[in-house]
Amino acid sequence: MVSLPLSGVVAFAGSRHGSPWPVAPVVGLVLASGGVVRVGDQRGVDRAVRLACPSAVVVEASRFSGPPAARLHQRTRAVVLGHRALGLPPASCLLVFPPEGGAPALGPGSSLALRLALEARLPVWVAGEPRPQGPGWAPLALAGVPGWVLHPVQSSLF
Repeated sequence: MVSLPLSGVVAFAGSRHGSPWPVAPVVGLVLASGGVVRVGDQRGVDRAVRLACPSAVVVEASRFSGPPAARLHQRTRAVVLGHRALGLPPASCLLVFPPEGGAPALGPGSSLALRLALEARLPVWVAGEPRPQGPGWAPLALAGVPGWVLHPVQSSLF
């Protein structure tokens, strides 16, 4: 059976324009599993997560320095990978809610979150259809929301 570590720190990412896939039931599943919700401070999916979980750990771009794009990049990095100076441990997994059109239509922030999670070998779940590109994605519904999960293979030394 395919599963996700929802009892840890669960990072959420998604479109600023919202997602056709319901966010609240998945947030509820994370909370029921004993997980901690971590999300950014933007509109769209970030806002839907915050509404579904007022106790969410919200990482604000204003906590970082530099031009707006750099602050958003640092914010997304902290949501997924944690931030020692802010007291944020790395996430145990990433849940992504794409806009209409699925994973191929991910914006720059969601694409960055997905890339960071995969590079860190974190399990990732992407809501909806179509199946994300690349090998290893398996179907997995969370709280009745269809999606796809990828458990990156840990490299081993021989």
